[in-house]
Amino acid sequence: MSQAIIGRWGRTLAVRLPASVTRRLALGEGGRVDVEVEGDAIVIRKASTERALHEMFAGRSAQEWRALYRDAYDWGPDLGREAVEE
Repeated sequence: MSQAIIGRWGRTLAVRLPASVTRRLALGEGGRVDVEVEGDAIVIRKASTERALHEMFAGRSAQEWRALYRDAYDWGPDLGREAVEE
């Protein structure tokens, strides 16, 4: 079992993981972990690298996503059958 030290990262607390743990789980900077509380224990697991489509777009409606990226690229005016009324 390894021990870690709790420190401050801005306004939140952070746990620094020992190098032996990060090597064993192939974790690097920017890697993701799942954190759960089970009874009086904190359980940290390596997060799945696959994310479902609904997870990636959660938190906003389709209309909000369209509004956010409406001007991301100017394709020019709609022509022919591609013309869409919004």
